[in-house]
Amino acid sequence: MFNNFNVAKAEVQIRLCAARIKLQKNKHTIASKAMRKSVSELLIDKPGHAAIRVEGVIREKLLLQAYEILELYLELLAVRAQLISKSKEMPRDMVEAISSIIYASQRVSEVPELNSLRLMFISKYGKEYGAEASSDMNCNKWQVNQTLIRCLLVEPPQGEDKFEMLKDIAEEYGVDKWDSEKARMELVSSGAQRSVPNPGIPSMPLQSSSTSQVSGPWTPPDQLPVYAPPVYTAPVYVPPPAPK
Repeated sequence: MFNNFNVAKAEVQIRLCAARIKLQKNKHTIASKAMRKSVSELLIDKPGHAAIRVEGVIREKLLLQAYEILELYLELLAVRAQLISKSKEMPRDMVEAISSIIYASQRVSEVPELNSLRLMFISKYGKEYGAEASSDMNCNKWQVNQTLIRCLLVEPPQGEDKFEMLKDIAEEYGVDKWDSEKARMELVSSGAQRSVPNPGIPSMPLQSSSTSQVSGPWTPPDQLPVYAPPVYTAPVYVPPPAPK
């Protein structure tokens, strides 16, 4: 595995990868601005639609943040490529950068050059390492950047993150008619469980024991008859008749 790392090829892929990321950053920056303006317009008349559309704005922001991290690692790789090729073991100060590149290559399809770098590192350090570094279960073992993991995580944003983004957009575009307190109540989880009524079953009002309706006149508790349990006696034994 030591001689399988081609420095010249790696340096070319690093430059191509950096150029591709720069292009994608410009593309997503323009898209993010357009989406933010669209959300600001929805905040006035359709706040519910804005709460849904803002998820795309958050995804764009996280992706741009991931690109920023990857750019720094690519700059470091470009400087240390010769050292990587000459070292049999992975340099300790390069574990995070190399592992994060491998992790991102499986999740950022817009930059295919990342996958080329991943294959080059796997050819040098082994398939087992590549599988662990790209796995959500074992990536922490190889020091994959935690912020990068969060940025590339595939899950819907939290309600608090959505509210903060809507608040930021409203301030940016001067939206005054947006009811921020109502949005906070709807989006930010309070931790209490909410009961969801079944539309097919009519709701029944709850009654407390002190106000529940009973049939017949009401009897005070001190006038109720005292319950006496029945007394059980053993059965009388009758001997069978003597044989004749």
